[in-house]
Amino acid sequence: MATQSLDDTAESALAMTPAMPEHIKMPDGLLSPRQQLVITMLYDREMEVAEIAAALSIDAQTVRSTHHKAMLKLRAHFKDSM
Repeated sequence: MATQSLDDTAESALAMTPAMPEHIKMPDGLLSPRQQLVITMLYDREMEVAEIAAALSIDAQTVRSTHHKAMLKLRAHFKDSM
């Protein structure tokens, strides 16, 4: 098997293709309004946990817990639909 130096390889050949689309449609009613809001703030607005906690007047641990529960629901939903 022939090998090729990385210096001789086109940059486009080294690019990674994302495994998931950048945005996926959230199923209606799957997440609670708070879970949906936390997911939006974390991923769409790229806010930190502390920022979200301050904006929502809740504890940072509540943000983390809400995120965790939302991710469990999303994983279960998308696992079942594949």
